[in-house]
Amino acid sequence: MRMHIGVVHTVGSPCCCAEAVTGGLTALGHDVTTVNSEEIEVRAAELARNCDLVIDHTDTFRGRGIFRAFVRLILEGHGVRLVGSGSRACFTADDKIVSKACLASAGIITPPGIVIRSKQWKPPSWLRFPLILKPAFEHMSRGVVVAETMVDARSKAAHMLKAFQQPIIAESYIAGRELAVSVLEGPHGLEILPPLEWKIDDEEYGFLSEDFKLEERSGERNDAVKALIPAHLQEQLKNHVGYAFRSLCLRDYARFDLRLSPGGTFYFLEANVTPSLEPLEAFALSAQWAGIDYPSLVDRMLSAALGRYGDSVAEGEAAVTLDLPFGPLELLVPRGVHTPPPSTIQLAGILDIQPGEKVMDLGCGTGILSIAAAKLGARRVVAVDISTKALEATAHNVRQNGFEKQIETRFGSWYELVGKESKTYHKKERYDVIIATPPQTPGPYPFGPRYGGHDGTQHLFTVIDGASEFLSSQKSRLWLLVLSIANPRAVFERLKVRFKDVTTVCQTGRIFSADEYESLEQGLFQYLLQLRSHGTAEFQDMGGGQYMFYNFFIRASGAKQL
Repeated sequence: MRMHIGVVHTVGSPCCCAEAVTGGLTALGHDVTTVNSEEIEVRAAELARNCDLVIDHTDTFRGRGIFRAFVRLILEGHGVRLVGSGSRACFTADDKIVSKACLASAGIITPPGIVIRSKQWKPPSWLRFPLILKPAFEHMSRGVVVAETMVDARSKAAHMLKAFQQPIIAESYIAGRELAVSVLEGPHGLEILPPLEWKIDDEEYGFLSEDFKLEERSGERNDAVKALIPAHLQEQLKNHVGYAFRSLCLRDYARFDLRLSPGGTFYFLEANVTPSLEPLEAFALSAQWAGIDYPSLVDRMLSAALGRYGDSVAEGEAAVTLDLPFGPLELLVPRGVHTPPPSTIQLAGILDIQPGEKVMDLGCGTGILSIAAAKLGARRVVAVDISTKALEATAHNVRQNGFEKQIETRFGSWYELVGKESKTYHKKERYDVIIATPPQTPGPYPFGPRYGGHDGTQHLFTVIDGASEFLSSQKSRLWLLVLSIANPRAVFERLKVRFKDVTTVCQTGRIFSADEYESLEQGLFQYLLQLRSHGTAEFQDMGGGQYMFYNFFIRASGAKQL
């Protein structure tokens, strides 16, 4: 499936991850939009609107590593579908104090250490030198130094507190092997890729410095090899890495940095939710050893995210052509706007709009019913919706079908229109036809845009009760789609109170499953069963886990002035 993928990165960062992953995405045939993380406040909405998925590999935000999780928070706020861990997990992993405590509480061993918050500090007796000093919120080994004595440690810690303006972690140096363990979620669970061992030219300490990580490389590396883990430790490593991944609430992919002591103990140094994606770095090298080439690695990352988001990604912008009795109708359905269901399409085909009539379409969605009315000869149509995305979709589809002069889009909640004309709009405008397909799925509390009140009638009654103020004559009609799960008896009674003539023009069956409603809100199908037992929802068991409710296509005229 060809997708549009966003890539967010820090322009000017020494990391070349954005260039590398863009190459992998292009090789897979995807379209790519690259965005500077420093512009995320003004570009997030664009990414949410245009991209199926977004890969965020921000290095720093506003010049600091601690702030990079804010980029994901902003993206999530706009509804972006992220590849990788969410902002909360990013905050946790990037805060070495919190992540260290989280891992320790899960029984995962980390180097013994303390947090230095001021120049006045004293090491506990169990904290042995040499010490590794590192800023609590930075990555890429920024600022990491070794202190061999207390005098050295005090001097370096004081300098770091001033330079980084954040707490400093002081940990006992762990002798042994430096490992990078990359993980990738797949259809069969979490896959632990072959561990990488760093071979560092530092006979005394051998830890990854910032200079080591920033060194430009090409060709094959001789400082990174496939780690040979003793057989009796392999299962332990796999289990601990998997548990660390879950404990930190990570997702899709990550990398853990560890030390394996001479005595065979794994010490977790840190978790990286944005491991380097450069082809010659640990994540890609481990994937290569697992038989996964670079484009396939990127594809696996996307697939992990797709597995979480499911149909919400597949339901991207789509162009559809509908065959209706009065001719074909072309629609663009953007993400976030519901594709017209068969019931709406059927309603469009049975409307009795006459040439020259004025029509109000309440809850216009993609604009299918407004355009249908215009095609049938309506001289003026007001398309109303409370969703700006729906109004934008309707406006686009109106232009696409050539009805800009007949159809006007207005923001409003049913009959309450917003704008400078709203105070007089009600008095000025009356209509020959009102069309409405309001949300009417019952629920014990709001759960989303399909919610229609405790028995489904909340919006239906609003439409029915307000119609008489907007219909121009006794011949004017209200066309209403009613579902049998939305207390149809009460709806028909309300219609008969408000109108002289109420006719069910036709009805159709709609097959559904319990999972369809459970996916909207846990326990929702059980709630529907309760309503059915009380006689306020009507649907049938069809066997095999399937059920059926009915769509009633109702035409009401002769509005009563009560």
